[in-house]
Amino acid sequence: MRSFSPAPPGRSLTESLLFCNVRGMRYLFIATVVAWWGVGCATVPPAATSPVPAQVQEAEAWRRQYEEERARSEALAQRLAATEAAMEALRLERAEAEQGRQVLSEELVRLEVERHALEEHNAQLQVRQRELAQMHEQMADVWFESALSRARRHSASQEPPPPAPGPGGGQGASP
Repeated sequence: MRSFSPAPPGRSLTESLLFCNVRGMRYLFIATVVAWWGVGCATVPPAATSPVPAQVQEAEAWRRQYEEERARSEALAQRLAATEAAMEALRLERAEAEQGRQVLSEELVRLEVERHALEEHNAQLQVRQRELAQMHEQMADVWFESALSRARRHSASQEPPPPAPGPGGGQGASP
């Protein structure tokens, strides 16, 4: 098997073309190879320039999409906050309405109890009024009878006694 060697067959490595015998030429050759190698490594291949703008464009597209989504998310967050505030306001209004309803219900119960108490009191007063009216009639009857008996006694004591009829019946004397 043949091995690869930079030197031509029959020559040593130092006698090959790479290693020129002339000292100045050798350094020139090495400088040229290093320069060619440096320029080759330093230049950007034409295919590499194309993906960079594509990557930049893709990154820009992602950035725009991100900004749009962020703006949309912020708008949704604001709408959500406004909705939550409106819901809170409605909840407070409902709580106030419920509290007002409870107060009115308690007031209605209290007024019903008071109305029943007043109706009872009114019924008691009507019963007493009838009793007083009966007592008044009785008192009026008693007063009238008392006044009538006083009037009779008074008129009896002021009238002269009626003449007593005589034994003869009032017709002259008989023998």
